[in-house]
Amino acid sequence: MQAFDRTIPINTSVLEQESNFTFGSAPNSNDTSLETTEQENTLTVEDSRRLRRMKSNRESARRSRMRKQIHLEELGIQLDQLQAQNHDLRTQLGSVLSRCSLVRQENKRLQIEALLFKKRLDEAQTLLLINRLHRVNNVPQNFQAFRRGQVSALASLIV
Repeated sequence: MQAFDRTIPINTSVLEQESNFTFGSAPNSNDTSLETTEQENTLTVEDSRRLRRMKSNRESARRSRMRKQIHLEELGIQLDQLQAQNHDLRTQLGSVLSRCSLVRQENKRLQIEALLFKKRLDEAQTLLLINRLHRVNNVPQNFQAFRRGQVSALASLIV
């Protein structure tokens, strides 16, 4: 078994012997030494090991390529999902921004309307105050006509 663990340095004499050697056949009648047979067996074992390593490496590379392809397909699926999600989120954002704009416009309209109502209320309070003052002071008749015009104006403001 020592011959299986030993490596042979490659030189021209070994190469010449190897060219005369065929796998699975008996040594040539020209090779009578035991050392030549051990060298041939060692080459055969080394060749066998080398072939097994090559086959194993090829299989490992094939598995690696398959894993890489599966990973790329998964990334492609994930990309499609993220792009669809991005599209949905952009659509939702556009909808929210549109509603926000409408709410802001409505808010401005309501603020203006509130200011108008406040102005009307202030005018009505002023007219009521003037009316009370006139009652207390017994204002002359010509001021009463002016006051009636303001009261009708006040009524139109309230309505």
